[in-house]
Amino acid sequence: MNTRRELLAGAGLAGVSGLAGCVSFGGGSDGTPAGTPPPGAVTGAPIPDDPSSVDYATAGTGSDPVITYFGNWKCPFCANFATGEADQAVLPLGTIVADYVDPGDASLRYRGLAYGSDGQPFLGSDAPRATRAGLAVWTVDPERYWNYHEQVMANQPPEGETWATTDRLVSFAEDAGVSSTADIRAAIEGGRFEDRVRATTEAASAAGVSGTPTLVIDREAYSPFDPESTRQALDALTS
Repeated sequence: MNTRRELLAGAGLAGVSGLAGCVSFGGGSDGTPAGTPPPGAVTGAPIPDDPSSVDYATAGTGSDPVITYFGNWKCPFCANFATGEADQAVLPLGTIVADYVDPGDASLRYRGLAYGSDGQPFLGSDAPRATRAGLAVWTVDPERYWNYHEQVMANQPPEGETWATTDRLVSFAEDAGVSSTADIRAAIEGGRFEDRVRATTEAASAAGVSGTPTLVIDREAYSPFDPESTRQALDALTS
């Protein structure tokens, strides 16, 4: 299993001072997918009018700037960022989404970082499967994507566990109310969206991303656990 240290050393990604990142330790919930995301999660975020025109999951109506959120479906830091379990989390409604995305001043785009640029999976051999599953949900039922995203993050099993099986991922989709879960299963088993997953690694490297979660705003990388700097960057672009 690749850790953040291995991603930095072996993948050739440029380091960015102060970025949060996953390390190889267990954590998270007991893995039971029956729970619900906490109040204030990003499940109510708006999506583009034509989501089929956007390759990666997006909250917002297409407004610039686009905040690109590089995360990993198995990263406990990303789970904290997404669900509000960390004091500094800034993704839940009431923060980035409510202050910038809901008013139409910016959009938030999620890109799952599943490989280092050495071609090896980042945070487990099942990380690419989990990333492809997210893209399948975005394609099949974009209106339920953020529900799915938060469902997974709120019930994420320990990072060190190889939990992202097709059955588990489809179960999460069912719990999130995603339609056509048979299509989700077929996409996962058929290896769809691998090209988009690989392209995300290239984009992360070009943006100087050194770990997950990371926000890229106007081609600059920011730690989501540094709300002040993140807000300063967004305010400069949206004021």
